[in-house]
Amino acid sequence: MKLFRLSISAMISLVVAFILAGCARVEEPDYREKDYGYVQFKLYKEASYPGTKATQLDYLGDVAKLKVTLRYEENLISQTLVMGASSDEAAEYGLRSDKLKLLSGDYQVVTFTLYNKVDEPVYDGTPSEDHNSFSIVAGGLSVHDLVADVVERGRVKFSIVKDMSGFNDTPQTKAPSREYTFDEIEYLSVSVKTGNTVTAFEMLPAEFSVHFEDNGDDTDGYQTSSAVCDSLLSLRAGEYQIVSYSVFDSSRRLLETDNDVDATFIVEDNKTTDADVPVKLHESDEYIKDYYALYEIWKSLGGPDWYYVGEDQPRGCNWDFNKDPDLWGTQPGVSLHSNGRVALINLSEFGFYGDMSPAIGQLTELVELYLGNHNDGNLITYDPTVQPGKGTARRMERHKEYMASARTVTQVSEPIARALAENGISIPEMAMYEKMNESDIIEKETGKMRIQPKDMISGKINNGLKSLPKEIGYLTNLEQLFIANGEIETLPDEIANLVSCTDVEIYNCPKMKEFPMAVTKMPNLALLNLANNLQWSPEEILKGFKGLATGPSREKIQILYLNENNLEIVPKEIKNMKKLGMIDFSSNRIHTIEEAWGNDIKPVQIYFDNNKLSEFPVDEKGVFCYMEDAETFSVRNNNFTQFPNIFDAESLFAIVSIDFSYNHISSFPEDFRGVYVQTLTICNNPEFTKYPVELAKSNSKIMNINFRGCNINEIPKGSFEYENAILLQSFDFSYNDLKKLPWEMHAGNLPYLYGVELSYNQFSEFPWEPLDSQYLTVFAIRGQRDENGARCLSDWPEGIYQHRGLRGFYIGSNNLGKIDDTISTICYYLDISDNPEIVFDASDVCYAIQQGAYILIYDKTQEIRNCDILF
Repeated sequence: MKLFRLSISAMISLVVAFILAGCARVEEPDYREKDYGYVQFKLYKEASYPGTKATQLDYLGDVAKLKVTLRYEENLISQTLVMGASSDEAAEYGLRSDKLKLLSGDYQVVTFTLYNKVDEPVYDGTPSEDHNSFSIVAGGLSVHDLVADVVERGRVKFSIVKDMSGFNDTPQTKAPSREYTFDEIEYLSVSVKTGNTVTAFEMLPAEFSVHFEDNGDDTDGYQTSSAVCDSLLSLRAGEYQIVSYSVFDSSRRLLETDNDVDATFIVEDNKTTDADVPVKLHESDEYIKDYYALYEIWKSLGGPDWYYVGEDQPRGCNWDFNKDPDLWGTQPGVSLHSNGRVALINLSEFGFYGDMSPAIGQLTELVELYLGNHNDGNLITYDPTVQPGKGTARRMERHKEYMASARTVTQVSEPIARALAENGISIPEMAMYEKMNESDIIEKETGKMRIQPKDMISGKINNGLKSLPKEIGYLTNLEQLFIANGEIETLPDEIANLVSCTDVEIYNCPKMKEFPMAVTKMPNLALLNLANNLQWSPEEILKGFKGLATGPSREKIQILYLNENNLEIVPKEIKNMKKLGMIDFSSNRIHTIEEAWGNDIKPVQIYFDNNKLSEFPVDEKGVFCYMEDAETFSVRNNNFTQFPNIFDAESLFAIVSIDFSYNHISSFPEDFRGVYVQTLTICNNPEFTKYPVELAKSNSKIMNINFRGCNINEIPKGSFEYENAILLQSFDFSYNDLKKLPWEMHAGNLPYLYGVELSYNQFSEFPWEPLDSQYLTVFAIRGQRDENGARCLSDWPEGIYQHRGLRGFYIGSNNLGKIDDTISTICYYLDISDNPEIVFDASDVCYAIQQGAYILIYDKTQEIRNCDILF
């Protein structure tokens, strides 16, 4: 029993002990090495460490390993450790060893040895007594610095700066090839010296930049430039002298070498030094002299008051000379050659005034000089003939483009333009529809073209240029000279010395009372613009014209502008100008052309608009001039009463445009030889009452006919029954007095008719004849009125929807009533506006309108049914 009680007690004790053990904190063993720590050695240059000196090791970066001997109590310990840094450059600022595990305690560095990358000893060192001990703390890390005798080195970065201190000096040695500009420098080779040691650095890339001068004044805005070599180069510490340099361009061609450089710099250990290499600029260099000439020109022409008002430069800009002289060539309106010489000056719209400085004679490599031009008012948004920097390339093409805008041929109506465009055809007579509407182009009341101002107003002054000096004759490389809209009174005789000058403009110079005869002596003119000089009398302009026609450029001039003058007679001497390709005699008083030009002159474009001509002379062969190259022949607003017999239907090539609008033509000659032309325009000749059957009799080749705004009331039989009638693509007979069309205007004679314009005539019955053509694309018959002005067309052409080629139908401004017909969506443009009595069911086309696939021109007051989207 007692044993049982003891067993019970023992069991209880065990359970209690177990419970207590489960509640007690478990003690983990200490795995740390209580008696060990770590040391890491850092190696520095003695020169970078206080209180040390010497030079033995060349580069700290050569060290790869460290063998260190330590004293611990009475024991000597030797261990080799790897040394390293993030890069060779960083190594010069110090190396770090691997960590060394040691027992805790005090240690003394006895010696150390450094090894290179192939385990060769390169340095033995003994630390000083005051810096040879360290202690290891159990579980810690100690860092101990070692120093080695290493050559002191720093870095240097070279900047090429300008030396303008002695503009009258010349370098001892210079590149024999040519002068150069500072911004051409892209590579530098430089030699530096310390003591007797010379170090050379070859072909260092340099980057040019313009910046404000760092002179402590942030407000003066003075600009300079330099070229910085970004390469960081290593040199022994010390004081250096730059002994020589060579500079090279982008192709590594030598620009200049200088062996007498006065520049020093100091290199300090582990520091970066900026060293300036002064490159001498020379006042005698031609490009520097050019820039001084620019300054003189600026001063002579009121430069401080300039304020640019054009579109090619920032508004209000001016030339800026608050910078180094070699930067003076960088100005608005100035372009430079690659050698820095001035190539182009454009002063147009700067508001310059005064007498041009004689310094302009320095600019012997000047190619283009603009002292105003015919588009100073920017009336033409884009003028291809005034494109500074484009030179003379594509001269004829650019002037054709200009004339297409400045002398826009008489435009066809909108329906004809639409018809041709639908068939992929583009002609000059529809060009304005790209940006304008018919109401902007044609007066609705008369059918006449609205006036489109293009040129400067005669006599309006845009600048105050008073004179040019005789020194301008030195500009023997000048190719383009523009003088316009100024107060200049005469030109110096030395203008004749401009042997390279091909393009000259003397435009709107109202104070130049006499023709500048010096121009007639220029030897190589190809383009001459003498337009808008109404101050020249008829005798004066005739004298100048004859001078040109007998002068040294008579067989070289290709483009001649004499428009807006008082010329009355075209002299016979013009036949000497055998290369004339573009001639503009518009807006003179020409009433006589002394002789036919025969085949001597072969114009491409010729303009006689706004003169008093009533005939063209012909030679014994009936030729006025050679027509095979002609593209535009415009004689608008003259006094012709009969169409001239100067063309030929048998020509090899078609003339693009012939325009005799605004004359008094009433007939064609009976022996008319015909014409081969893309578009024949004879608009607004009120004496014209009968369509000229002579076009058919001569078997003329015409693609587009425009007789708008005449008083034609009859188209004689046979007018469209001839072999070449099949070439006709469109005809415009709007604003006439037609009441019917001949039956012959059907597809059999006109199979490829695209556009028909019969608006503003007197049709009381719908003319069905042209609708026979399956290719007919647009038909217009707006505004029909009888002799009393009453609306006379009431018929809707029932069944017109069956024409599968029709895309546009203009029948507005008539007297239509209820339309009981199918409306086709194929004919997607329908004009029914200004028909006050119309009742129109739009259900056939409403969905297409909603989808943007149909255009319906209508009035809100009209009764349009079954298409709510229209209201």
